[in-house]
Amino acid sequence: MADKLDKLLSDYFTGILDANIKLRRAELKYFSKHAPDENIGGGRKQNDYSNPVELDMIREEDDEMLSAWIMQKEIIETFFNITVEPQRTILYERYGHKKSWLAISLIVHANERTCQRWRDNFKNGIAGHLYSTLNGMSF
Repeated sequence: MADKLDKLLSDYFTGILDANIKLRRAELKYFSKHAPDENIGGGRKQNDYSNPVELDMIREEDDEMLSAWIMQKEIIETFFNITVEPQRTILYERYGHKKSWLAISLIVHANERTCQRWRDNFKNGIAGHLYSTLNGMSF
């Protein structure tokens, strides 16, 4: 499960998670799965109500993948915003720029093991909230 969490953090800090959310919304908007109208009775449809904005919103809310990605993004943003500056730098450099622990320790002026421990503390803090969204996801 740690591999999925590392992948998710990497996707968040590199912008892939945002791109996935935008792409999924576009897929839902333009490639909808509507069944063909099977009204062969010859009469008019009664109670025909069409509101495309509401239908788009319903389609987005019902999509499990999109909902999971949005929740993951919000959880990571919430925890990232309440962390202190050296930990933010560590997370951004490790997952956003893929730097080594030695390079990160030189940037934040801390021991490599201290940087890893700060990263582990962040991951442990978000892990319980994210595992419910990671179970059904494949990476």
